[in-house]
Amino acid sequence: MVRGKTSKVVIATVLAVCMAVVLVPAAFAQSQAPVPSGLKVGLPTSSDGGVLKLTWNVTSPESITGYKVYRSASPDGGFKSVFSDTADTRLNVMQFMDAGLEPGATYYYRVTLIDSGGKETSPSNVAKGVLPALAGPAPAGGKKQADTREKGKHIIISVTENRIWFLENGVLVRTHLCSTGMPSHPTPLGVFHVEDHEYCAISVKYGGVYMYWWMGFAPDTGMHALPYDPKSGSWTSADCLGYNASHGCVRQAISDAQWAYNWAPNGTRIDVISGHFNYTPPPPPPPPTTGGSGSQGISKLSKDWYFAEGCTTGNFDEYLCMMNPSDKIANVNATYMKPDGSVVGGSYTVQPFARFTVHVNDIPGLDDAEHSTHLSSDVEMAAERSEYFYDYAGGKNGGTDSAGVTAPGKSWYLAEGYTGGDFDEYVLIQNPETTAASVHVQYMKPDGQTVLKNYAVNPTSRMSLHVDDVPELASTDVSTWVTSNIPVVVERAQYFNYYGKDDGNASAAVSSPSKIWYLAEGYTGGDFDEYVLIQNPEATAGKADVTFMCEDGTSVKKEYALIPQSRFTIHVDDIPGLESRSVSTKIEASVGVIAERAEYFTSYGRTGGADAPGVTEPQKYWYLAEGYTGGDFDTYVLVMNPGDEPSNVDVNYLLPGGGIKQANYTVAAHSRYTIHLDEIPGLTNTEVATALTGSQPIICERAMYFSIDNE
Repeated sequence: MVRGKTSKVVIATVLAVCMAVVLVPAAFAQSQAPVPSGLKVGLPTSSDGGVLKLTWNVTSPESITGYKVYRSASPDGGFKSVFSDTADTRLNVMQFMDAGLEPGATYYYRVTLIDSGGKETSPSNVAKGVLPALAGPAPAGGKKQADTREKGKHIIISVTENRIWFLENGVLVRTHLCSTGMPSHPTPLGVFHVEDHEYCAISVKYGGVYMYWWMGFAPDTGMHALPYDPKSGSWTSADCLGYNASHGCVRQAISDAQWAYNWAPNGTRIDVISGHFNYTPPPPPPPPTTGGSGSQGISKLSKDWYFAEGCTTGNFDEYLCMMNPSDKIANVNATYMKPDGSVVGGSYTVQPFARFTVHVNDIPGLDDAEHSTHLSSDVEMAAERSEYFYDYAGGKNGGTDSAGVTAPGKSWYLAEGYTGGDFDEYVLIQNPETTAASVHVQYMKPDGQTVLKNYAVNPTSRMSLHVDDVPELASTDVSTWVTSNIPVVVERAQYFNYYGKDDGNASAAVSSPSKIWYLAEGYTGGDFDEYVLIQNPEATAGKADVTFMCEDGTSVKKEYALIPQSRFTIHVDDIPGLESRSVSTKIEASVGVIAERAEYFTSYGRTGGADAPGVTEPQKYWYLAEGYTGGDFDTYVLVMNPGDEPSNVDVNYLLPGGGIKQANYTVAAHSRYTIHLDEIPGLTNTEVATALTGSQPIICERAMYFSIDNE
């Protein structure tokens, strides 16, 4: 904003001759005030957020005495006055900083002027302002260590050294010389805040000099550029920078004053001190959490969803992702079960055609707990659980995701598992019943050897089995078969460092073997390693015919022998013809087996790993509850068409609050198709769930890659 000041204290100083650009006020015409024009709305050069900058043109500034700013959420009406002020100005451009606004919101503005007769002009043009949204599924990436650094922007002025320091979140951004008050007219000491911004303040008391880029912080005191004398058309005396030479204001070189004006929003704290400011640099930030996750699609909606795994301890952050693809509101009740058998409840409302997220760490009683979860809804929906963690078990950083299961069972299978190197494997068992469960666990090794263990799981509780602690399972690939006398829920979590790629993965167990399995995702290019894991829990040997389907419709077929009660591993990268390929997989076995796929990768600098179980048959309808495109997240939906005919796939992307984006794709026969959600218009920087409908039966999965700052 531009406003005349009649009592600003000014003392002349001279700017060094090396300044190449001199700002000279233009001559002004005499006329009545017309309507303001050229209203523009944008972001300040720098701010703490929630601030929009308005600028507009005035043809006859000397004829106006004030202005009003109007704001609305719609360009078509509803404008209300949000600010008004006097404007004794001699400049043709006026501006205003609108602060305290909502991140991600859109606002519309218009401006009027008040003429010398006190009458308001017609409004200016309508201008639109958009604030950036907050990045990331707040606060994805795990609980942070306590950060004692001061938050926000902070200005420190030393009247002894005549120097200014500018800090943001405790980090020094800039420092430069200034000129503060003489002993006879000292700059006031103490803690202040920026009260107002004025492009040009005019000091009538000291000869009508102009003080560009004014930021007031105390009565008759502010920070501004070296005084400009309109009579001589020059900036005055800069040789006093670094000395006490003003009548109380804080003077800066022209470029320094302009930078500070744009950097510091109203409300910025200013400390004026008499001594030296000792700046201590903060420690370097921790490295970002990088990783990825994968999940098979959900082919059948349910009113009940169970998750054996869940953790909010240490640096873990847990999210429950719910998807309501129906036209009815879903009322969801949650029961969280702890290892000691105690439970915590919760209830949620999920709007029609919407994605909904619960940050479990925010639930009282679950801010530091291992637990399992049961979601019960009055409307059929889909649900997944995501975890992000930092500095776990030797500095591992990453994230996991798994779809839930729709009912407890007495038999569960996990094809993947490894205890060698820097891998930690856990089997999680949830007992949602009111009686204790007797659980029998059979671990199967690649050579057909088995290890048997028995456990008791208390009612409404969660148990964690650290597979690495079983002596017979040291440093081995392992599959798992869990049976129970009453229905339970089983999941596996792994944390690892695989050749420098640290991360984790998680997967719900599958309830029964099958002779056919499909895996939609797979990639062998770059620094990706893909493994297909096959568990044969049968007492008889068998074989597996495996077909790898590429995006161009070509296929590679292999046959493998499966020994009884064993785990078998296929390193897909080693198969001739599958180098640097996107690939889906079909497994046809002579005996009932279980199949999973594991990936270890470096994706655009993001290191990690992911895992997902296969599905046993194609379907026309699929659901993916999780998905995020903000920050450094990339979400991919992978579609496999194992059939003989092309499949037209209609996709509905469901957004928080009920927004829907639609798309359509054609997936060729015997091929794999990749959809990158971040590149779809309307899906930028948002949580998203995905519903797919194929004209022919298909398979789908989702893969996510991410990097999250830990500050």
